[in-house]
Amino acid sequence: MAAQDVSVVIVAYNSAALLPSCLAAIPEECPVIVVDNASPDDSAAVAAAARPSAKVVRAGRNLGFGPGANAGFAEVTTEFGILLNADASLEPGTLDGLVAAARRYPEAAMFAPEIITPEGTMQFGHDLPFRRLRGPVVEPVGDACCWYAGGSAMFLRMSVFRAIGGFDPEIFLYFEDDDICLRMRGAGHAIMHVAGVRVRHEGGASSAPSARLNWWKAFHQGWSRLHLEAKHHGRGAAWRLALGEYPSLALKAAFRRGDDRHEKWSGRAAGMMAWMRGRKAREIALKG
Repeated sequence: MAAQDVSVVIVAYNSAALLPSCLAAIPEECPVIVVDNASPDDSAAVAAAARPSAKVVRAGRNLGFGPGANAGFAEVTTEFGILLNADASLEPGTLDGLVAAARRYPEAAMFAPEIITPEGTMQFGHDLPFRRLRGPVVEPVGDACCWYAGGSAMFLRMSVFRAIGGFDPEIFLYFEDDDICLRMRGAGHAIMHVAGVRVRHEGGASSAPSARLNWWKAFHQGWSRLHLEAKHHGRGAAWRLALGEYPSLALKAAFRRGDDRHEKWSGRAAGMMAWMRGRKAREIALKG
């Protein structure tokens, strides 16, 4: 089976409730690496019990999603690797189908399966200013080149992943998938949507929710968004974006404290301010 040519990398943080079902859907012949980002729960022990053959990397601290994935991919020796969210599960034949696509399209370095939501709909792409185009996202009916592959299930040709340096270590959380897609395409490699191979994705369930975690997620959304804009379009563009969005976020956070979106506004505003002050998100996360 082609699945033996693929290693699965899972980055876990407070994911103990999700790991058994995620791991159970991975073919037995497929190597698995679970990176536990110093979870306060027993994610590492649950992973080891659910998949005794898996290599469990116990990080001494929370590395962040992209850096955690880099730590996992450093252990990969197979030709291909797939980064899989803890709240995602492979359907039968998915890895075989992705390997077949990689053989079929040697010019492509990244492959996206069909991501299926709990409602049964396809989760295809998203719309950010990086795309610079507007209009509805059209779901493909067959294999198709695309601009973006989401981090919930990202299938990679390992030689190219290593050649471009893996995920940006400065990004602690969010937009690491956008960044690597932009760099893949910039290096001349195609990204392919592969029809007929599926991954089920719960969405937003990789870690147990809490008010503090929601605030930190919003913080990293704000910081990483500006980091990505500066990296790919220049600091001037990032500052224009910050000055356009920060004032309204700060005002909402200050005067609408009873709103259930307060954590989102407050966190994103704080993340943007941290970027504007020249602070590094990963350094703040280590202290936080």
